[in-house]
Amino acid sequence: MPAFNPRIFSNPDRLKQIAPARLKAFLEPWKDYFQSRKLDVAAWSTDDMPLEAIAGVLMNPDASVPEDMVNALYYVHETASHEAMDELLDRAAAAGIEIDKDHEVSVADVSVQIWLAQPMLLQRQHAETVAFRRSNFMYFAGSRPEEKAAEIPSITDAIAKSMQERMNNWFEVKRRGRNSRIFAFPRGEKIWLLVRHGMPMRREGKHQDDGESGIAFYRPQQHDVLIYDSATDEIGVNAGTKGERELYLKTFGEALFGSENYFDRSERYTLDPLRELGPAAMANGDIEGIVGVRFVEFGRLWSGKGVSEREIRKSEDLFKAYGENWENCLSGGAFTHAIFRFAFEGSKRERSVMIRPANIAKYERESDEEVIEAWLKARGFWAIAAGADDDVLEST
Repeated sequence: MPAFNPRIFSNPDRLKQIAPARLKAFLEPWKDYFQSRKLDVAAWSTDDMPLEAIAGVLMNPDASVPEDMVNALYYVHETASHEAMDELLDRAAAAGIEIDKDHEVSVADVSVQIWLAQPMLLQRQHAETVAFRRSNFMYFAGSRPEEKAAEIPSITDAIAKSMQERMNNWFEVKRRGRNSRIFAFPRGEKIWLLVRHGMPMRREGKHQDDGESGIAFYRPQQHDVLIYDSATDEIGVNAGTKGERELYLKTFGEALFGSENYFDRSERYTLDPLRELGPAAMANGDIEGIVGVRFVEFGRLWSGKGVSEREIRKSEDLFKAYGENWENCLSGGAFTHAIFRFAFEGSKRERSVMIRPANIAKYERESDEEVIEAWLKARGFWAIAAGADDDVLEST
């Protein structure tokens, strides 16, 4: 069940975004609950809806609040708040849902009509929005043989059901409940995968209608996102805990590629030394075989409201280009990759390596790997994390 935020529809002005007749139809399935709270849905007049009273009930849910009503309120609110009218109308048309041809219809009106016709369509629309809003991922390299062509894996209903069942067993053991769901969104060479699941139960104090203090006990909902890039054979994972990330890598590796170990688990690289040490991070005198290192490119992701901006900076030597201002130039955003050019003893030609946290390094020549790895470790770019607590949340 989604985390119930009683303020989602607590403001009568929010309820006014939905046409009265449509609001009445939307809430009618839970008339018994409203009746138990001294509100008679059947008696409501669409000319004079008791919005203050309805909001009061929704703001102070009691222990008998219907779970399906909580879900409906959540998804209608989320899609009405974050979706464009055009997108919702297009989805409704594609699904054969007739939306009233009322030019004064609001986004909330459209969301309610879709929910009344096909609740799962609205849930999928919400899932897609969540998936494409995420920007902070940990990337893991796959083990596809070089001779094998790139292709996007197909996730059939049977495959999704099998993966959900496997994940449910883990979620249940970890006190997160069952009934997870997978939503897949193929786009071009990539496929976005959203995993919706429960979190550990939450217990907190609540204020009751009679002025007394009570206890609310519910299970919040978590959305984790994965992106598989068939062109590079890499998967990006945005998950709440290390344990969940491990579960997804095993589950998707086994289901889509036939092996739990298809994706490399190691969290090997960090680009933090660029910000912490600046030009000193390019020191190489202590590494035999390397006579020079230049920082020539980096990518950075800036999170915005609804969209993210990807930035790439290049130079023959970025630290020389930035000079004394290097700290300001490198502050902010999240590094996506960095490219270094190495000059080797006895070689006229420089060769590069690209580092992409958390575990991807791309070398021009395999024989360079050992000496470059020695440099990465010495400068702090190679930072295998110690086993973190399984339930310590990471930034998403």
